[in-house]
Amino acid sequence: MDEKIAAEFINEANIRFDSSFSRLLHCLDQLDEEQIRWRPDENVNSVGVLVKHICGSFRQWTITQINNAEDERHRPGEFLNEGFTKTDIVSLAENLRSDFAGAIGKLEASRLVEPRRVQGWDLTLMSAIFRALTHLEGHVGQVVVLTRIQLGNDYKIFWTPQTDEQKSERK
Repeated sequence: MDEKIAAEFINEANIRFDSSFSRLLHCLDQLDEEQIRWRPDENVNSVGVLVKHICGSFRQWTITQINNAEDERHRPGEFLNEGFTKTDIVSLAENLRSDFAGAIGKLEASRLVEPRRVQGWDLTLMSAIFRALTHLEGHVGQVVVLTRIQLGNDYKIFWTPQTDEQKSERK
């Protein structure tokens, strides 16, 4: 694999991950213990459950694969809306952030095309990382929506345009 292309992929993976996790932590900072477990109805996951799922899934698809480690994920436990505090959820997220930075920071570009098998899918390490980032971004969007629903006008916007270029309409 071309080293320059591989390096750009790894760089963009870091950017996408950091962007998603910054938004996730921004939401967690605004929620209290009760709001972390709140669900609009019994068929919707709480923010806490979504974070547990994000961490389990992302770790399985990326960190475990990059580190050639044993997969220890217990997916059904991710969906229990009990037995956790806000501190637990924030720690889980922060640990994932740190572990991903460590794993991808030492990832050699040539390994991106290594074959992997994750949840029955045959793919490359690059594909596993790409799929995990897409999955992460989707669930972070759900966390943002659940946070905004609960906080209403008290929700603090993550980012607002600052420059004329940022404020202009897209063409």
